[in-house]
Amino acid sequence: MSDQLFADLIKVANRYGESEYSRAGGGNASVKIDGVLHIKPSGVSLLSLTQADLVPLALQPLLDALVSDEPVEGDPVMAAATAALLPGYTGGRRPSVEILFHALIDDPLVLHLHPLTANALTCNADAVALAEELLGDDALVVDYIDPGVPLAREIAAVRDAFTARTGKPAPKITLLRNHGIIVSGDTAEEISAHVSTVTDAVRTAIDAVPAPTAPAADEPGTRALIDAIAPTLRGLLGGEHLAVVASATSELVRAETGPDSAMLTGGPLIPDQIVYAGSLPCVVPVDDLAEAGDTAAAAVADFHAAYGKTPVIVVVPHTVVFAAGKDKAAADNALAVFIDSLRVTRDANRLGTVQVMTPAQRGFIETWEAEAYRQKVAAGAATGRLTGKIAYVTGAAQGFGLGITESLLAEGATVVLADLNLDGAAAQAERLSAQHGAGKALAVGVDVSSPESQIDAIHEVVRRVGGLDVFISNAGVLRADGVMTQSVADFDFVTNINYRGYFLGVRAVAPVLAAQHVARPDRLFDIIEINSKSGLEGSKRNFAYAGSKFGGIGLTQSFALELIEYGIKVNAVCPGNFLDGPLWSDPDRGLFVQYLKAGKVEGATTIDDVRHFYEAKVPMGRGCLPSDVGRAVTYVIEQQYETGQAVPVTGGQNMLN
Repeated sequence: MSDQLFADLIKVANRYGESEYSRAGGGNASVKIDGVLHIKPSGVSLLSLTQADLVPLALQPLLDALVSDEPVEGDPVMAAATAALLPGYTGGRRPSVEILFHALIDDPLVLHLHPLTANALTCNADAVALAEELLGDDALVVDYIDPGVPLAREIAAVRDAFTARTGKPAPKITLLRNHGIIVSGDTAEEISAHVSTVTDAVRTAIDAVPAPTAPAADEPGTRALIDAIAPTLRGLLGGEHLAVVASATSELVRAETGPDSAMLTGGPLIPDQIVYAGSLPCVVPVDDLAEAGDTAAAAVADFHAAYGKTPVIVVVPHTVVFAAGKDKAAADNALAVFIDSLRVTRDANRLGTVQVMTPAQRGFIETWEAEAYRQKVAAGAATGRLTGKIAYVTGAAQGFGLGITESLLAEGATVVLADLNLDGAAAQAERLSAQHGAGKALAVGVDVSSPESQIDAIHEVVRRVGGLDVFISNAGVLRADGVMTQSVADFDFVTNINYRGYFLGVRAVAPVLAAQHVARPDRLFDIIEINSKSGLEGSKRNFAYAGSKFGGIGLTQSFALELIEYGIKVNAVCPGNFLDGPLWSDPDRGLFVQYLKAGKVEGATTIDDVRHFYEAKVPMGRGCLPSDVGRAVTYVIEQQYETGQAVPVTGGQNMLN
């Protein structure tokens, strides 16, 4: 029997752990077996919950704490949890802050959710009348009260009052105003049936009323607004590291962020909104696009003066919502939580009138240690020499670009893989995010020879993460041939990618880095060209490539002189030959094949002959590896007094003079 109850608990927790019912570790689930309450710990999501995660607590000490008025040191719920924790538990996790109401409900399975559809009822001034109309005696309504002991006692009182009034057991559905719902039962099927009862009834009532219409989208204007504001917010909303800033411009955003919206002027709907998105957003009314960055900076300063903290959410009414976080996962979560609140607001107003939390109610959550702990556990910790930095690498789907990406991720950076082969970049980003964490690797498509594509790619980065700290121009091509035989088309192809493409990338990204520096004058940002040893000395029958790389050094030095006043360092890293990479080893277009055909290596008759020739030129006896380049890139980023340099990574084949 106990095995089935555990299986049922995990089944419903995972089923209702998705964003429609719970988000960001919110919600809770428990099962009672033989006098023991097994409950989800703080900081673990319902979606990922396993039986091994559950914290076992003796039931009786929790029930005793529910009725005891004996003073305790610290939070009474945590004191009760400590007293109830079974000897021998070694999981090291802290149980949910809502253990007491899980204990008092006598059904074995208890599930607590923050569902978007049902919260259109719970976050409603007309909640009591609506609940009576839609659910009758199938549900109880509990007015908002501070979580912990007060909430548990209020739930117990409402359940007892129902039984005294009707002579029936308390319903299996409890509606917590400005919070969520609780359902209980004996089986997973029963739990699911109760969730469906609430959801279907409220959804039907919502759909009977037309949704409000949104103002028409101004896509070019919105794009320009994001480009103007997001980099400024990255600088202003970060702490030790610049923030990641995500943005949303949906129809829901345009419809529900008018100047009189409850979400802009009234306050949050539920405690989780406070924890992850802040109590109130910063509102930026933009009248002049040219002044948008300054307007945003002034609004953030006013917000800080009023509330003593920087905002998590920034809203340009009827246009865009920005959300800041220490990393992409945190920013995306904050944005999603706020967008959820917009949806609940819209639907609550279709049923009646939305009701926000009062200043006193939200003040308790803002300072409640238990919620701070939950957020800290969910956030985790990050370490590495590049933690907090966002890097952008062109040509990142393979070769040196992919190797550099992997090195940067290992040092804690978030990396955008930019490549003409978007499918390849996306596949690598998915693989790397699975390894390093959600949102740590992103993919964008870019044709570095196209001015429009370069600008579009940088905008996509700004839209998704707010800006970047490191721009790495790595994409490159090579066509080896003699000066009397190489086609103009091949020469132009190499020049357009290697030389012109570098210029186009810097042209696109420099305004973003400069805007961040205005917001954070103490920070420097990096542009790094992945050049070549062929940029340091000529290359026989490879003049197009060498010329483009020599030109890249000239651009690097010139950009360095111009951009340092905007807080941008510009350097080049010059790798030796990556003999194992696709540039050299591709069986059809690789350099071994090209050089053999072009007769570049005198006396060579096989690919192995060509390889041995190039290995013999390196004092350290091997080709350059992506990890070698990655370490050099990290070195350049860390140096605060280097700009305009070309750093050789050639195993001694090329030396500075």
